[in-house]
Amino acid sequence: MSGSDQGDKKIRTIDWDEYSRLCRLLANKALERHKVDTVVGIAHGGVIVGATLATILGRDFFPIKFSRRVNSRVVRKKSKLLVPPTADLKDKVVLLIDDVTNTGETMKAALEAIKARSPAEVLTLSLVRKSAYETDFVGTYFPGQVILPWQIEDDPRNGGKGANGNRVIKEIYE
Repeated sequence: MSGSDQGDKKIRTIDWDEYSRLCRLLANKALERHKVDTVVGIAHGGVIVGATLATILGRDFFPIKFSRRVNSRVVRKKSKLLVPPTADLKDKVVLLIDDVTNTGETMKAALEAIKARSPAEVLTLSLVRKSAYETDFVGTYFPGQVILPWQIEDDPRNGGKGANGNRVIKEIYE
């Protein structure tokens, strides 16, 4: 992990080593408290975290997707369910995962979609919590900008840097 200040904005970069450590920690926390049957990850970043945790836990993984956008343009005030969970979740303990939670809007919408499928229980997990919205399991808290490892384009032909010699940030969660 590295942190920096750019003016008044704090930035935290989570590298692959820290990501791996946080995922193992979260998997252990989830197993200590509950028997998880199925993992559902919220696209985009929650799919990466969800697939990682499902692999560590040895559970099935399914994606779910919400968006306010069409072709990168915001067209809705609230997120709309675009890809519902495809698994049979009835009477199962579901671990619902997102990479970063801020307002909780996406997590709340996903919870509603999952609960409509009659699971026994839904547990929520966030790799990074940025605000007061809390999930059942949290890897780390950081209120500033967060850069996750898959948001950096690394070109192995250039010593792990982007084509121009700099690390290229794809998207920053604010």
